Amino acid sequence: MDKLFNNNWLVKIISFVLALMLYGVVSAGDGGNAPGSTANVAVNPTQQTTVVNEKLAIRYDESQYVVSGAPQTINVHLNGSNESILKAKLPSTKSVYLDLTGMKPGTYDAQVHTRGFPSGLTVLPSPKTVRVTIQKKTSKELPVGVDVLNKDALADGYSIGDPAIDTKTVTVTGGENTVDSIAFIKGVVDVKNAADTVDKMISLHAYNNNGDQVDVTIKPSSIHVRVPIEQVLKKLPIKTETTGTPAKGYAVSSVEQSTNEVAVTAQDSEALNRIKALDPLSVSVDGLKKDKTFSVSVPVPSDAESVDPEKIEVTVHIEREDSDETSAESEDRSADSSTAAVNSESADSSADSTSNSSTDKQTKDFTNIPIKVTGLENGKTASFVKDDQVAVSVSGTEDDLNQLTKNDLEAEVDLSGLDSGTHKVPVTAVTVNLSDKYKIKTLPETVSVRIS
Repeated sequence: MDKLFNNNWLVKIISFVLALMLYGVVSAGDGGNAPGSTANVAVNPTQQTTVVNEKLAIRYDESQYVVSGAPQTINVHLNGSNESILKAKLPSTKSVYLDLTGMKPGTYDAQVHTRGFPSGLTVLPSPKTVRVTIQKKTSKELPVGVDVLNKDALADGYSIGDPAIDTKTVTVTGGENTVDSIAFIKGVVDVKNAADTVDKMISLHAYNNNGDQVDVTIKPSSIHVRVPIEQVLKKLPIKTETTGTPAKGYAVSSVEQSTNEVAVTAQDSEALNRIKALDPLSVSVDGLKKDKTFSVSVPVPSDAESVDPEKIEVTVHIEREDSDETSAESEDRSADSSTAAVNSESADSSADSTSNSSTDKQTKDFTNIPIKVTGLENGKTASFVKDDQVAVSVSGTEDDLNQLTKNDLEAEVDLSGLDSGTHKVPVTAVTVNLSDKYKIKTLPETVSVRIS
């Protein structure tokens, strides 16, 4: 063995082999871009990938036939170098298609073809075949219908009329069997919470007898529809008038209603517009000495179908009336029996009369009190047919009346809820910035107002 290593030629041969091996290693690191080199094999290894949702084209005679059953996209499996796969993913002239050229109506398992992919790639579509149906192309004119949704969910007080469309028929194009299966063409319009006429464009769809949507071409694909929505209910104010006279020495102090407005329903908006106001309710106060509650039926106006509520509770409040006039009548009757006794009685109680005169009920009249208008709707004007002023009679104690001036009084009419036209409305009067210790009446109690 020692002789072998001592041989110079053997050492030289081993050194040469080692040098060749080192050169090969260095060449592999420096020559990565050289074609056919070891580095080129490392950079471009073979791999597999899948391109999904590649658009599937169909070649056929579109003027005579219709094809159904084919998917819009298809997956493609690619096998090749990184470089080729990257090129295949870039936009290019590549395509995936079915070639149905020259084929007659029927159902076929058509082969999926590919073209335009970079060379060197193995291209496998998935699936390889697609079942399609070829039908003869046909067109038919069909009537159009409209379905109205949520008819029962309109805004309160409104009703729905029959929908009107601007197109009565449409042309449907598709496969002969498919077109023959169409049962109806319809669009849908939703009127939920509508408080005004619905006016819009809606899309059309074709359906078979099972209610399934059918894939055909519809021209026009949308139509204009108008669904009338009209008001058939409105609320109007209602008031109560008293008739007759309470028992002697008593008077009506106020009238209270369970509600001050009534909902009126008519057949249509035209009839509703003719209803301008409600007739006042009437209750008799003849002989009353105390408060009384009445259940009063609300009359249904002409042109109306119903009112709500149908009855109103009306409470009439009665108060005792201690007037100077009653005292004077008593004194006259006493004078007829004994004038002397009256004079004597008056002399004895003069001090008491003086002290109580300030608490006796008296009446003070004021004239030419202007009437103020309240509750008039925006955009409307009101004018008085005759008087725009009233006289006001105020009852109270002498001390309270002495504090009252014309400037402390206001009169007004409430026109809330009244439409255009002439209306007879009650006049109310109040004292301004004073306590509610006066009894107030107006003359006249009602006035005519014209609204326009």
